[in-house]
Amino acid sequence: MTQRVTQAPPDSPDLTRSAVARSRASRILAASGMLPALIVLILIGTALSPSFLTATNFSNVLRLGAVIGLLAIGQTLVILSGGGGIDLSVAAVAAASAIVGAQYQGYGLPAMIVASLVAGGFFGLINGLGVALAGLQPFIVTLATMTIARGVGFELTNAQPLYLSAPGLETLSRGAPLGIPVPIIILGLAVIVGQILLSRTTFGRSLYAVGGNEEAAFGAGINVRAYRIGVYVISGLLAALAGIIGEAQLNTADPNFANGYELSAIAAVVVGGALLSGGKGTIVGTLIGVVIMALVSNLLNLLNVNPWTNLMVTGLIIVVVVALNRPRGTRTRKSAVLSTLPLFGAFLLGAIILYGILK
Repeated sequence: MTQRVTQAPPDSPDLTRSAVARSRASRILAASGMLPALIVLILIGTALSPSFLTATNFSNVLRLGAVIGLLAIGQTLVILSGGGGIDLSVAAVAAASAIVGAQYQGYGLPAMIVASLVAGGFFGLINGLGVALAGLQPFIVTLATMTIARGVGFELTNAQPLYLSAPGLETLSRGAPLGIPVPIIILGLAVIVGQILLSRTTFGRSLYAVGGNEEAAFGAGINVRAYRIGVYVISGLLAALAGIIGEAQLNTADPNFANGYELSAIAAVVVGGALLSGGKGTIVGTLIGVVIMALVSNLLNLLNVNPWTNLMVTGLIIVVVVALNRPRGTRTRKSAVLSTLPLFGAFLLGAIILYGILK
């Protein structure tokens, strides 16, 4: 007797595409675990200051945060590549690239932009070659590049800010097509392109593979060195773009521009959920990290908190986020949180001592 075998109909293309889209969205949201923290921060800020939740305030925060946002996107790609990847030179490269571009302001704004991007890409190439080909530690290579870039800036300007007069430069700072400031538009485009690059292209999948397991990626035929060089070049280009926006906002090319911004960029990447060991993180998460850091600073300013206290709060946020988001291995989340209690206890003791000294 023959037995009829029924076969389930194949999934329709629409259902398959929908499932893939939901999967991508869930991965992005999972990797951007600080989104609830951002919502809580907005609620707290709204309760503490009536000036916080306004379109003008948020626009100013994002406009001023665009420089760090661009630096952080480049930093995200570098950190994702693994191997201890980090770029300490981004802020100095931003300043030096803007100064190089300023040397060509007599040829117009396009020449300034091209010169800045070439300079930023060149600094990034130096970092990439030092890390991927010379086999040097990223921390050391980018620290050296940071020092060199600052030196280039001071040498070209004789340690004095260069005042700019290129036609159209102010558009990059004050322009607002459809009511949206140009720096926010540039940051938004960089976030969209970066997230698509990571989530929908071979480059992104390969970069996650390189950062997650370098040996396995190499065994799969991925050119690890080329990818690492590439992310440092992209980081340099984004740093140059940040420098262009910065000089447009200040109307000067200052060798001291963005001093310390490299640490803010790294902090935003970490707060956004990326692992410093590589292989995990998203551009959307980094954007959330940038917004959280910017809003915390903005709220403290609105509350007239001492700016030095602002720095301490920022450092504390970084430690807390890193402690809670680090890989737990076989430990439960409860045991991971309990293991951080001595650290937080030490912070509390330090705060009490500092308060006693100030009093």
